[in-house]
Amino acid sequence: MTQQTQMETINITTDVLVVGAGMTGVKAATEIAASGYKVVLIDEGAGLGMTAGALVADLDGDEQAALEALVESVNESNMIEVMTGTLMDGTAGVPGDFRVWLSGNDDIVEKSVGAIVVASELVYSPLNEAYGLSLSETVISQSQLEAALSENPSAFAGKSVAFMLGLAQDGNPLVLERVLKSVLAMENMDDTSAYVFAGDLKVAEDGLERLYLECRDRGAMYVKLTEIPTVVQEGAALSITYDDPVLQRKVELAPDIIVVEEAIGADQVNAALAEMLKIDVGSMGFLQTDNVHRYPVSTNREGIFVVGGSRQVKKHYGALMDAENAAIRVRNLLGDGTIVVPANKAVLDTGKCTFCLTCYRCCPHGAIYWSGDNKPVISAVACQGCGICASECPMDAIQIGEFNDTDMIDQVTASAAENTDNEPTIVAFCCQNSGLEAARMAESFGMPLPRGLKTVAVPCAGKVDIDYIMHALAEGADGVMVMACHNGNCKSEKGSLYAGWRAANAQGMLEAIGIEKDRIGFATTASNMGADFSSILMKMEETLKEK
Repeated sequence: MTQQTQMETINITTDVLVVGAGMTGVKAATEIAASGYKVVLIDEGAGLGMTAGALVADLDGDEQAALEALVESVNESNMIEVMTGTLMDGTAGVPGDFRVWLSGNDDIVEKSVGAIVVASELVYSPLNEAYGLSLSETVISQSQLEAALSENPSAFAGKSVAFMLGLAQDGNPLVLERVLKSVLAMENMDDTSAYVFAGDLKVAEDGLERLYLECRDRGAMYVKLTEIPTVVQEGAALSITYDDPVLQRKVELAPDIIVVEEAIGADQVNAALAEMLKIDVGSMGFLQTDNVHRYPVSTNREGIFVVGGSRQVKKHYGALMDAENAAIRVRNLLGDGTIVVPANKAVLDTGKCTFCLTCYRCCPHGAIYWSGDNKPVISAVACQGCGICASECPMDAIQIGEFNDTDMIDQVTASAAENTDNEPTIVAFCCQNSGLEAARMAESFGMPLPRGLKTVAVPCAGKVDIDYIMHALAEGADGVMVMACHNGNCKSEKGSLYAGWRAANAQGMLEAIGIEKDRIGFATTASNMGADFSSILMKMEETLKEK
């Protein structure tokens, strides 16, 4: 662990692929091009930008004009190649050297890029069926309303308009904002009445409560309900019957127009993109997991970034901020076309390798690929040094730089054999991102720790090999504790899972030879949980003293 790290310089490609030419993709392309990198901007559709209706939802006139100017700048830029009517058919390679195949116009084009930015947009689905309604001239979706208002701001003058909100789905601030802006537009028309039939109103967004109050003060009527009212649609005629919570009786309203809320979700294209790019899919089909280490725009793979609606439900200003963040990350990665990385971050001994594909399957970062002569190669740019592949390799053919097996075993041997005045010796393998920091915190704050505690740092708990655990016990340790990150908080995404599996397997081995399995422990912690670290290790010491 004291050897000097050797560095190597690698030449990389600096072109960038942006997938999705909505406003987020356009913003990302212009920001990246402004940094001096050529951009390939692709979209399945025929044009750039976003529908007028969607623009009305979040942006004022000046902001719309600014974004329309961005579209013009893309069309005029010699740094951005626009390919509309184009899909991504496949990918290969690693950061700095991705190859992508793009299909369009009955042709397939191969491009080499250094980074990929995914900018798929959100999908809006009307919930008319949940209200027992069919879309028609008098029953319209929120998007249809916004499109009509963008074409004619007085389109609904003299009408009574009822909005259905938060009854067919959980409340959402973005959904509410769109409705309230439309309600305010109605109240600014002559002889127009707006009614909002709502469940819970989620105002947890800047300015939403003010907007709600403004709509109410302008004359909008809110009806708070706990269930969907009775809605009858007979041709163009509409009626809504509900139990009024104030009057405590049934009330019937016959609006001219009913506007149904929309569910906002991820584009179905995300699933295909995730499979091609080998990136993890999070909740609701978005291309980013709920892992704090991924924020704001990272994925489990270096060089592949996700922005805006591709990663979560976001307002347009938040999506545009994502685009700026992605441009910064691209600059940090691509630099001047060279990157300096540790030469021994992960070293593969092809003489030991049996080509079993274990490393390829378990690498959470897509860092392992196959060379032209059918040998595995670990990309020093893509590898994040977690060590999962090294500990899973059945032939010990992979070594992780400063955490190679020889040095690790030497440290384990020294820790396990150290005299602790008849106190139980506990070897704790600590992830350097969580458990090790928690141990330092506990020590700095004077929290109680076992006298026989010896900590061994690992780059990720996924690097803790069963051999390390069993070797510690064989060399005299009374107990072994594996300290990992919480699930969903691991930088390597799956390191804690692998560590937990190995600890459980090691416990099974002890039981098989008649030794108490609780001599091996597994726990998750965070870097600021020194008190928990102290408690976990003190409890283990008590358990060992009772044996």
